[in-house]
Amino acid sequence: MIFKIPTVLMADEIIDKCLRKASKIEEPYNPIFEEKVRRENISRVAAIESAACSHLDRLVKKFPGIERIHPFYEDLIDLSYGRDKYKESLSRVMWASNKIKNLATESIRSIKKKRKAFLIVEERKKFYGRFCSVIEGISDELVLLNSCRDFIRKLPDVDPDEWAFIISGLPNVGKSSLLSALSGTDEKVAPYPFTTQTVKIGHVQIGYSRVQLIDTPGILDRPMEERNEMERKAILCLKDIKGSILFLIDHSGTSGYSMEEQEHLYNEIKSKFMKNVIRIQTKSDISEKKENIAISSVNYTGIDELLKVMENEIHGLQVAH
Repeated sequence: MIFKIPTVLMADEIIDKCLRKASKIEEPYNPIFEEKVRRENISRVAAIESAACSHLDRLVKKFPGIERIHPFYEDLIDLSYGRDKYKESLSRVMWASNKIKNLATESIRSIKKKRKAFLIVEERKKFYGRFCSVIEGISDELVLLNSCRDFIRKLPDVDPDEWAFIISGLPNVGKSSLLSALSGTDEKVAPYPFTTQTVKIGHVQIGYSRVQLIDTPGILDRPMEERNEMERKAILCLKDIKGSILFLIDHSGTSGYSMEEQEHLYNEIKSKFMKNVIRIQTKSDISEKKENIAISSVNYTGIDELLKVMENEIHGLQVAH
């Protein structure tokens, strides 16, 4: 992933880190006791402001702005956390940083005016209390951003601007097997439906081009609102990523889906997504050939022919665009 987001400290961790840093500050000997206390407490307030705000400001800077990232990542974040909630959490963190800076400025100004040592300490403690309240006030936002950071770090490493072949089709028609056959990835595929739990990425050299292969989770033939998260991720890939679709269709009867169901999904994808769709028959080793392009990921029958079709597709699309 291109996003390098720092660790998100929780509210209690920020408070503990800042207070410990401030407690270590001691002003050198000064013959005027009140002046020593004044400088020491000003330094402690400034230290808390610096430690807290540098962390909060860094979070706001390093988390990707939802409006500035590619729609592929934007939609995944929106799907998992909500676009508005994500933006609001970052805004609240920015507010907290600005609030702490203002509180520190006011506290230091007030400390400078105090003449008694106990009043100086009292003013510093007052700042500590306000600082803790501000940080505790964004506790929920920090928890959400920490979870979001982990999520973003695990997003599929897709280059949304690089051409890709998106492998699609109903579950158990051979999508993961084709990815392994084309990209050479050492990946075990169990012969059960829904074995592909997340989007998987591979690469293949086709002619002079190195292109992405994206294995999507199974897309069931149901309305969008009835689809589960795994299916929606596949749809996001189809919608947002620049490339062509390799639609796999199984005539062997081993996938658990009828030809009518597969044809329905094929027509749905062709009608809803503005992409070229290459129709490929899989498992040709255990079924009669019925399609123009037929392959077997078991004995690699038809793989070379498929690569030639993909190469022609790349050149044609690159010229068109």
